[in-house]
Amino acid sequence: MKNKGLIILLAIAGSIGNTMAQTPSVMLNDKTGWHKIAGKNVDLELDRDEISVVGADRFAQVKVVVTAGALNLYDMEVYYDDGSKQVIEVRNPLKVGVDSRVYDLKSNEKDIKKVVLIYKTLANSKDKKAMVEIWGLKSNTNPNKAAIPSPAVMISDKTGWHKIGERNVDLVKDRDEISVIGADRFSSIKFMVTEASIDLNDLEVYYESGDKQNIQVRNPVMAGTESKVIDLNGGERSLKKIVFIYKTLPNQKSEKAHVEVWGLKTNTTN
Repeated sequence: MKNKGLIILLAIAGSIGNTMAQTPSVMLNDKTGWHKIAGKNVDLELDRDEISVVGADRFAQVKVVVTAGALNLYDMEVYYDDGSKQVIEVRNPLKVGVDSRVYDLKSNEKDIKKVVLIYKTLANSKDKKAMVEIWGLKSNTNPNKAAIPSPAVMISDKTGWHKIGERNVDLVKDRDEISVIGADRFSSIKFMVTEASIDLNDLEVYYESGDKQNIQVRNPVMAGTESKVIDLNGGERSLKKIVFIYKTLPNQKSEKAHVEVWGLKTNTTN
């Protein structure tokens, strides 16, 4: 259901569908200011909804806006990528056009994994659903944070080679990564390099199942060429992210190389 949910997500320009936590909110923008994390049609016959957040998921503050219906927002539970949790007592009836208070998150900007809304119906309300938006503030004032690359959202599941993602890699650094969500099953991967050449050293392939594959490449990839095809463990697998570790090649005119990661879909798994 994750792949289908992400296709729906893109088709409605980033808004969240009616499924629950299986449909994440994909944050691409990391600029300072308020950003809508997600919109959610909450069912007032229930009393709990949650939204997962991936991508540029660092926020300093959050607030809730109701754009249709009404509800009594009781608590918010904010789960962070480091495993910690923050319970925010809201205890605030919200109606259309009314924002909640602004709530500070722990330690300035933190990586959010998911937000859980806990609410109750308002008395004498005829609405069975309310449209709720969660907004987050990026202050970009945390000096210890590192830039988070936008995830690669895969749409097509057809057989053949697909570009998973691309990076302008800084040849001063030696490690970059690409997160993969959506139609993320592949049996093989390869790299295409332009602008400058790199010495592709090692790969770390993280799978959705939680296991990891270390691959020794030890292969210089010259600008305008491809790496060898690298097979993944167990046939076609769902990827979480690909980390590639590289070294600079001497006498480079360009300070950056453009690296594309391509994946092969064989559609041979059940």
